[in-house]
Amino acid sequence: MEFYKAELIADKSWMIKMALMEPSYALCYLVEGDSYALLIDSILGFGNLKTFCETLTDKPIIVANTHSHSDHIGGNFFFDSCYISHRDIASFQENLIYTKEQVVEIAKQMAPEEFREHIKADENFADWKPMKVYPLYDGDEFDLGDRRIEVIEVGGHTAGSVVFIDHKTRIAYAGDACNGNTLLELPGSLPVITYLRALLHLKEHQGEFDTMYCGHEILPPSIIDEAIETVSRVVAGTDDRCERPGIMGGTVLYAAEKVKDGYARVDGKHFNMSYNPETVLGPEQTKQVIKI
Repeated sequence: MEFYKAELIADKSWMIKMALMEPSYALCYLVEGDSYALLIDSILGFGNLKTFCETLTDKPIIVANTHSHSDHIGGNFFFDSCYISHRDIASFQENLIYTKEQVVEIAKQMAPEEFREHIKADENFADWKPMKVYPLYDGDEFDLGDRRIEVIEVGGHTAGSVVFIDHKTRIAYAGDACNGNTLLELPGSLPVITYLRALLHLKEHQGEFDTMYCGHEILPPSIIDEAIETVSRVVAGTDDRCERPGIMGGTVLYAAEKVKDGYARVDGKHFNMSYNPETVLGPEQTKQVIKI
């Protein structure tokens, strides 16, 4: 069974989609250098992603995640280790609850009906198990040999969300840091005002890339300007406060009015953000609080 498809998007740079679902639910990326290849995110782990990546490159593969959510780390567990923001390591560990059998059942539910009987708990699936996790910090770089990929912290969606900038190809790999449905309603999301500061930090690097390859869509760098404008309105209390069902249940607010029963903004712009009104201005999360 074909679990993945790859599309060449730049020199030795591939976008990887899940072949089980069309359009693909999530995206990850493989970038090859002279010394090694960097796998940026690993989507849901429906299929042996390591084996698939080895059909694209013969270089050693290092895994780095834009953030710790399950639809970005599922394929990590075919590898020995990964890199993730120091602020997302704890939440990464909290995700380690799925057995191979549970991952298979989720895959069956999401796959087209004609594929389901062929999905089995074999070598194409892995238990979500503890692994070596190395921390990333703002300004870190991956030196692939003939290119350097820089780490930019853009905390908001999660505390440790990052963007990877490949300066050779002028591509930013942005995960869920800034897109058309940026969720700040989640338990691990940061206050809106903190996210605004992170967007201004990303804005400092906007001239260094021409395209943003995100975890679920492809966007121009101008999405950052839309995000700053929209999030600033939330902080000022002048946004549209559009009520919609939250991903975790209940009702949340979207910064910009959405079309009825749809995804798009009424005004034709693209960036939008969900949030809880009580976390707009805080509490700030400037430190890690460790409890047992």
